[in-house]
Amino acid sequence: MDGHLVNQAARQALGAKLLWPSTKDTPAETVAAALDLIASDPDTPVVELPLVRDGLYSRLDALVPVEGGWALQETKSSTFPLKTDKVTPAKVDAHLIDDVAIQAWVAEESKLPIVRVELNLLNSRWTYLGEDDYNGLFRLRCLDEEVAELKPQVVIWLKEANEVLKGDMPETTTSKHCSKPYDCQFEEHCKSLEPAPEAHPIELLPDLAGKNLAAKIKAENGFTSLVGTPHELLVGKARPMYLRMQKAHTTGKPVLEKSIKDVLEALPYPRYFFDFEGIDLPVPRWSGVRPYEQIPFQWSCHVETEPGVFKHYAFLDLSGKDPSLGCIERMREVIDENDNGPILVYYQTYEKGRLQELGVRHPEFYDLTEKYISRLVDLHPMVKEHYYHPGMKGSFSIKKVLPTIAPELSYDDLEMVQEGTGAQIAYLNACFSNLGKRVRYELAKNMLAYCEQDTWAMVVVAYFLEGGRKVPLVPAPDMSPMAPLAYRMTETEQRQAEEAALT
Repeated sequence: MDGHLVNQAARQALGAKLLWPSTKDTPAETVAAALDLIASDPDTPVVELPLVRDGLYSRLDALVPVEGGWALQETKSSTFPLKTDKVTPAKVDAHLIDDVAIQAWVAEESKLPIVRVELNLLNSRWTYLGEDDYNGLFRLRCLDEEVAELKPQVVIWLKEANEVLKGDMPETTTSKHCSKPYDCQFEEHCKSLEPAPEAHPIELLPDLAGKNLAAKIKAENGFTSLVGTPHELLVGKARPMYLRMQKAHTTGKPVLEKSIKDVLEALPYPRYFFDFEGIDLPVPRWSGVRPYEQIPFQWSCHVETEPGVFKHYAFLDLSGKDPSLGCIERMREVIDENDNGPILVYYQTYEKGRLQELGVRHPEFYDLTEKYISRLVDLHPMVKEHYYHPGMKGSFSIKKVLPTIAPELSYDDLEMVQEGTGAQIAYLNACFSNLGKRVRYELAKNMLAYCEQDTWAMVVVAYFLEGGRKVPLVPAPDMSPMAPLAYRMTETEQRQAEEAALT
């Protein structure tokens, strides 16, 4: 979806008149018709140009007429690379240059005079000011020198690729190369051809430090299993966590440190269990937003007013308008800025970042967001430092932790929306697609259910860490009134949606 939006914006930047070749019955006919089309009007930009040379198919994003021939422009949904000063251009990822070099070779072998080669990337320092004015959204990077150096390699790559295709299945194993720079659609197939994986691989060690340590142990000492690795090799700042993980995988039983109970018991009431959902559009829709800037459109909050007594609040804006102001206004209504109650989150980097951005975006709420930030309590490091279950398989995400504590609470049981990406897709569909009211209503219900499960999961995790206190049963709220939401239906629309859902 991101690539579609970015390419659409790039085409708009080329002007109203474009040549866009159509598809014919065969690839050869398609290419021939495309070349005839651009020859008939050499002064007009061409988009999505299909070309085939020596069996190598390429579709060029854009050819722009310039003096002496064409400028080849390849558009990507990634942002323009900058050094740490956020001003000086940095190196372009090698795989992007490879891509452009292949296209340039195919174009030139097809007798198209390519005068300049450019990479069209999003400008992350640009801010949309509204009025559909996207001038400045992209920054061009000239790759003439890099492509000229690489083009001779394309023939070699093509020959090697054809040799692979003619031969037997290569003997290789799945690894990081299967997902970098992009996910390979054949990864699961390749995994099915491999021997049974190690039951407790050393690669379960989490984070960059853990992965580096695992690679070192495997290379220098030959150990592939976390269970069989000698204790003295599990070194570093996270050694207690590594040993806890090793113990859990060796015994098959979870390990919970007792020391966390005092930390959680000391937290005052009310306690706010809070979670944002946000959208980061490559092509901004709202004034004052940069490419890929996160804008929260939804949140859930379980408020524990006293031990075992909960109230649930939610915010969801499906109007398609900028949801950020309504988001912070509703937070002020729910989270008392003066009661000093802790705001419990899971992985506070995300919530802290959104609050900081809300404070900058709406300066009248800056002091409020700073107060909220000072009250954040992160459950994620508490879990990492005190708990591990072998079923987590090296991950400390709440979706891996929750099933080991409360298997009856499964994200798999949720409809439509089961993770953050699903919530973003549901948001885009509900706001910007031509959907019927019943479908939008169902999307809203499922988005609310997903976000609420995230905050209730925090409650379950906190109670568990606090010594296994029994979590009170809270019935699922009746979603049909949707009274506290920015997205509302009339009573008639609501009744029609419910009747349609039943039939």
